Amino acid sequence: MVKIGAFKALRPNDNIVEHVPTQAYSNYKKLEIEKTKKNNQYSFLNIIHQNHIDDQKKRFKSIKNQLDSFTDKKILIKEDNPAIYIYTQTIKNMKFTGFICTIDLNDYRNKKIKIHEKTIKKRELLFAKYLSITKIYAEPVLITHDSKYTYTKHKSKSNLLYNFTTPDKVQHEIWKISKKEEIKKITNHFQNIEYLYIADGHHRMASSSRVTNNNLCLAYILPKKELQIYPFHRAVITKYPNEDIISKIKQKIQVHNIDKPTKNSKNIEFYFQKKWYSTHIKKQKDTLDNLLVNKLLNNILKPIFNIKDERKNKNIRFISGKTETSGIINDLKENEILFMMNSININTIIEIAHQDKTTPPKSTFILPKIPSGLIMMELT
Repeated sequence: MVKIGAFKALRPNDNIVEHVPTQAYSNYKKLEIEKTKKNNQYSFLNIIHQNHIDDQKKRFKSIKNQLDSFTDKKILIKEDNPAIYIYTQTIKNMKFTGFICTIDLNDYRNKKIKIHEKTIKKRELLFAKYLSITKIYAEPVLITHDSKYTYTKHKSKSNLLYNFTTPDKVQHEIWKISKKEEIKKITNHFQNIEYLYIADGHHRMASSSRVTNNNLCLAYILPKKELQIYPFHRAVITKYPNEDIISKIKQKIQVHNIDKPTKNSKNIEFYFQKKWYSTHIKKQKDTLDNLLVNKLLNNILKPIFNIKDERKNKNIRFISGKTETSGIINDLKENEILFMMNSININTIIEIAHQDKTTPPKSTFILPKIPSGLIMMELT
């Protein structure tokens, strides 16, 4: 029911592969970027980070020129034949395995590829412009499905393309599947799957659909059981005197002191002025309304802090649930209150997607995160 396919990849030269891929450059501090670019001539940051160019169109053209330069120097290699890739990422005790392949944007337009997050039109248009000029998918959209697959039948020593570890201590293993009969078996399996679900990359998918004559998007597809889902916690700047903020929350909902937070609590727990608190809000009938992020927004952020749109408000910042609580607390400012959120189960996300509804912004932090500059696809 859904279409996936092979493609001619653009990828790092085997001899220097561990030096090329990077995290999204938004993860780096400015000094880290400059240091990496200076010390590692092969880093993908040398391509993607062109922020010294103010004009947007010229900046995107510079990225394209750098891509071409890396290809001319054989730092990046263009494959002659289409393939599907098995990609395994290992982080400590977590292992993720799936296919890097193409997906059909018509499946997205026809709602065979489901969303669970809203996109911002301005960002869609920006990335669509970026794609139309750079002609590159530097990393795939993260896609999941409600199915199983046995990858071992496609793995062998002869088709192992990469096995390396990046400085962030993440191991990357990639197998190349280029035999037509094997590709056919994989694509046939997905023709029996009715829906795919975007786990991460909603804006890239929406932007891709806007690019003229573009019917394919690069994806990393793995079963739902492979995903690791964390919340995004909220740190909010308080404008009230210290003694008033707790009383204002108590006027709206039940609040009591606790010694320490509970991991993935069903209640909103928060930290303020070196004390922990827990709340009780009655269960909602609607799945979306019952999400902790929506309970926080409707019962505390809107009525008390006048935060109606979390994405646009400068008094709120989002913290990955993968971060240790002790580290979050140490980084809190004196006038910030920390609201702890819980992870949303993948089945709940799928349920919301099938209702054609969307979760609030920054509801989930999902692993794996695929590096930029590893397995790429050019737009034709």
